Amino acid sequence: MRNYLLLSTFGVLAACGGSSNNDSKSPSTDNTQQVVNQAPSVSLEGNTLVNSGGTLSLTTTVTDPENDSVTGVWASSLAGVKFVDTTNGIHHVTFPEVDEQTQVTLTYTVTDSHNNQARKTWQVTLMPKSTAGHIELTDTLTLAGGGKASITATFAMTSKIENINWRSDGFELTNTDTQSNHDTRAGQSTFSIELPKVTQTQEFDIIFEITTSDEVISKTIKVTLTPESEPSLSVSLPEQVIVNEKNSLTIQATTASTDDIISYEWQWQGTPQPSQQTQGKASYTFKAPEVSANQTFTLQLTVTMKGNITKTAETTVVVQNVTDLQSLELTVDRSVAVPGQTITVNSNLTNFDDVESASWIIPEFSEDLMEQSNNKLVITIPDEDIMQTSRQIEYKVKLKDGTEQSTFALFTYVGSTVAKTLMIVKDPGEFSIYPDTPDTLDLVFNGDVDIEEVIVSSSDRDLYDTLEAIHAGQNLTLNLHKKTITRKGLTIIKVTAKAGDIVRESTIIGTAHNAIVIPYAGVEETYIMGSEAQVFGQVFHLNDKQDLPSHWQAKSTEDNVTIKQVSDTSASIKYNGDLARKVTLEFHATDEHDQSDYGEVELRYESNHTVQGDDYTCKVKDGEFDSCSETLGQTLALDAPVELKQVITKGDYACLLGNYGTVVCNAKGDNPVKNVPAQLLAAKLNAVDANNVCAQLSDASWQCWGNRGTELTDLLAANATVHKVLANGSLTCLVSNKDIKCYEGDTQTKLIEDVLPQDLLLYIGEICYRTGRGTLKCDIE
Repeated sequence: MRNYLLLSTFGVLAACGGSSNNDSKSPSTDNTQQVVNQAPSVSLEGNTLVNSGGTLSLTTTVTDPENDSVTGVWASSLAGVKFVDTTNGIHHVTFPEVDEQTQVTLTYTVTDSHNNQARKTWQVTLMPKSTAGHIELTDTLTLAGGGKASITATFAMTSKIENINWRSDGFELTNTDTQSNHDTRAGQSTFSIELPKVTQTQEFDIIFEITTSDEVISKTIKVTLTPESEPSLSVSLPEQVIVNEKNSLTIQATTASTDDIISYEWQWQGTPQPSQQTQGKASYTFKAPEVSANQTFTLQLTVTMKGNITKTAETTVVVQNVTDLQSLELTVDRSVAVPGQTITVNSNLTNFDDVESASWIIPEFSEDLMEQSNNKLVITIPDEDIMQTSRQIEYKVKLKDGTEQSTFALFTYVGSTVAKTLMIVKDPGEFSIYPDTPDTLDLVFNGDVDIEEVIVSSSDRDLYDTLEAIHAGQNLTLNLHKKTITRKGLTIIKVTAKAGDIVRESTIIGTAHNAIVIPYAGVEETYIMGSEAQVFGQVFHLNDKQDLPSHWQAKSTEDNVTIKQVSDTSASIKYNGDLARKVTLEFHATDEHDQSDYGEVELRYESNHTVQGDDYTCKVKDGEFDSCSETLGQTLALDAPVELKQVITKGDYACLLGNYGTVVCNAKGDNPVKNVPAQLLAAKLNAVDANNVCAQLSDASWQCWGNRGTELTDLLAANATVHKVLANGSLTCLVSNKDIKCYEGDTQTKLIEDVLPQDLLLYIGEICYRTGRGTLKCDIE
């Protein structure tokens, strides 16, 4: 490790000296001076990041003092690199394919007609091409003993998948379940765990393993199992900051949280107050007030995390009274920097006539990393073993009359581990592309880092005709276009970002469709063995064409299902098997180009079924209604209809649906759900909340009853085809068409489009939904 000086200072101005007028000179009889031909100069410009097998363009600028003719030669530290010269000083460099990230040094040497030479080197990071496949899975996970967890892996392989396996190493997990859904090369797998209670923290690995026809690919999760699940939040600020009056300063907070942070509240305690304060962010920028003498203030930050968990931190702000050089201040060009980046600090002092010296001081920081001049400091950020740190810069000016004045600024930088986390592209959720339909995908990087270069690539079977990245700040927009998509499947896009010396890859996964129709098959349901279910599909066309051909079919002939088409989009489903199972149905639609696509829905048929509600646990045994009982054993009287089809319970009520549409409800108290509408014949029941039930009829319309029965019926009637409805307090959410819509009364407050939800459910007291890919999302409330 390099030993840094405890205090780095640099005096920029120095006294000037001269030679004596009595310097002796040798007599000369030759008045002719020899002229020495000077070497040319060369500079390079371009990107420093390129994909395996890709091409980079570099611009060269060559000048020669005597305008001699100049020739240039390229060289590379890596074999297989090819150089192609074009006009206007642009050179195309083509790189070979590599299996690992490789640093390549390019050297451009120029020689003039007098054999004088100059050379310039250019460092390039060459990213490897993935050949085996990709597994999208978290690296670390903290779980609570006695709880439940579901871990989902999304994967895409380049060879045929033969086996999928989850296992633990270092700790035995006994109550587990694996559900996988994939084709020959790509799909998803979910590992569900009922976690044991533990008295002390356990650390172990969960390993996800895919065996293909070529090799075994795996990914490991580092798991921490804790005795209890306590949400945590920590906040810290620098112990003290110093700023001159009337100067601007930014203070950066360091936070660590187990959930999303919903607010930052900064409070300046004491008078006078600063001006130009910013709020609502992890950084606080202000202009220090004018003071008559040095004065100390307290700055307090209160951070609130989801769940209304708050933490408070304080720092002292010393505002210094400035008697001379009142306008002296510093500006910093970056709020946060990463290893290899530079931070430029500028002083507003431009007239140095009365200045004896100007120096820059950063305590405990290497002078080797500081490039200094009178009014400018360029700091190169080192890669230190830290999470995040802030350092203070002192700019000290000494006048010729002996007066000294300092001003201060802070700069913040992070270590490589944190930098890579901040440079991840956030998961955009579900997205789709369609043949010959240009589209854009808006992405956001995880943190406020100045990303300098971004490249994107994809190894899809059907190549992109357009795959372009437009980067602005934390935002990244991808322009996507595939003229031809031969089959439906995953599309995988790799985003590689570079900032300073840090390179970070992110993978985003969507669906490529071979047709321009979008069939939606509705939400998951559970029925009793022997009953008939009715399913309602919808067909959406990118150009809003109507009356396109569609039909229902079982995903597998082994599903033992009878399907009776009721209309173009609706069908009656009868499972004829003897054993309980989950049946997958496909809803197919064909566009005007005779290209088909399909959506899926899962119906679970149970002979022995338990429904856990708020007050009651209802049980079905051997296909017959058994009981609805409270915890202490008191049962709710229900006269079961013939051929039981469905059971629901919420609050203090329970309802039964018969195979022929009869609905029976009862409640412990005076619940209006007991008053089932007369002559109601239902196809499906939906427990909305503790006081309301809705039933879907055979024509896909809905009838609701309870204390909001009329209001809910009208709301569902105003929303075309509705597949499910759920309420939580005053918020009511629908699966309508292929979207999620939420209402407060009759006012729409939320719209999440093109989700193609599999389900709408309450999870830990919050309305959540499961996406078409099976991911649970709770971003509604």
